[in-house]
Amino acid sequence: MSERTVRAITEDEFGTFVNVVRTAFLMPPASDDELAARRPHFDLERCLGAFDGGGRMCGVARAFATPLTVPGGEVAAGAVSSVGVLPTHTRQGHLSRMMHTQLADVAERGEPVAVLIAAEYPIYGRFGYGPATEAVALRIDTTAARWRDEPAGSIEIVDNESFAKLIDEIYDRARRVAPGHIGWDSRRWQIDAGTTPGHDGDDDKRRDATKVVWRDDAGEPQAATSYRAEESWVHNRPANTLTARTLVATSPRAEHEVLRFLASIDWVTEVSAWLRPVDDPAPLALVDGRAARLVDRSDQVWLRVLDVPAALTGRRYATAGSLVIEVDDPLGFARGRFGLDAGPDGAACAPTTADADLVVPASALGAAYLGGQSWARLAHAGWVDELRPGAVAEATALFGTPRAPWCAMTF
Repeated sequence: MSERTVRAITEDEFGTFVNVVRTAFLMPPASDDELAARRPHFDLERCLGAFDGGGRMCGVARAFATPLTVPGGEVAAGAVSSVGVLPTHTRQGHLSRMMHTQLADVAERGEPVAVLIAAEYPIYGRFGYGPATEAVALRIDTTAARWRDEPAGSIEIVDNESFAKLIDEIYDRARRVAPGHIGWDSRRWQIDAGTTPGHDGDDDKRRDATKVVWRDDAGEPQAATSYRAEESWVHNRPANTLTARTLVATSPRAEHEVLRFLASIDWVTEVSAWLRPVDDPAPLALVDGRAARLVDRSDQVWLRVLDVPAALTGRRYATAGSLVIEVDDPLGFARGRFGLDAGPDGAACAPTTADADLVVPASALGAAYLGGQSWARLAHAGWVDELRPGAVAEATALFGTPRAPWCAMTF
């Protein structure tokens, strides 16, 4: 019997790789057509397989390079996806070995942070990830929704091919000014449009959804979404819920115009939009803010800092200030004491022997990095040790952002 190992998969193992994660996610095996469609979009050098003592692939994890939008700019990130272990091999250390190997690879490639979306909250903190963004669902009661401003621009229903092209271009502009978002290739939007097969069995729903694009008064596309409605009648009256999938917009006004249109559709009594920011301004855009509710708040993007100086100098800061932050990292990647001199125009960060102002685990630094979790909140929850009085308040102001970071998509 051979040793349990973790390594990059080979070409011949790609089908097994995909089906391991599908089994772990309680999904049926992939068809040959799906495997052929997905293969060009996987870098096998970044697809890890965990193998048991008998040489069977029993766990998988994938990463891909992407820009991550941060306050004032962007940094290179390793985006982690397709993580799973066969139910026959869970709690045997396979996930830990894959995570350690993957983090070392991300660090070696010069990506200062790694990001992922966690299927389960308790898993990734022990690997140094922290919950960096949160998301909510937006529910609008269309019977009470009246907007404060007058409508602008125009809404257009488009075909699937046009939608894939337009939302790709809109997202690329939108994500550059919204911390927490990652870059994405055109295939993602082809899947969303239903023109390319996905892997979750929802191809028919995506293909049959109605696609809309909002253009501003100059005719430029600034927002897009697709939607479906669940038909329901109560006492011979329509009571339909319309669900908007990924809503992508370059500005709050563009978002509101799409929501205004969705809420105006006949027979629709509720509009539901998922993966919205926790500070979504939609309720305040209505005459009666109670007609819109932000519900089901949950963690979304988890972030792991691997190179502290590169990560902290990659973003901009709300105020000018200096801090010495000591990071406790059992895995070693971010361990050390770092002096940060930061401000709105940039930052300098380097190892230091000066006394620490704050001591944090790597997971807390990841949670605070984008501004999604304030240092004060983390300190109140016991994640931060304040060694210099006032340092938590200074860090809270320094890392603060005008809007909450978020991500309009899963990956």
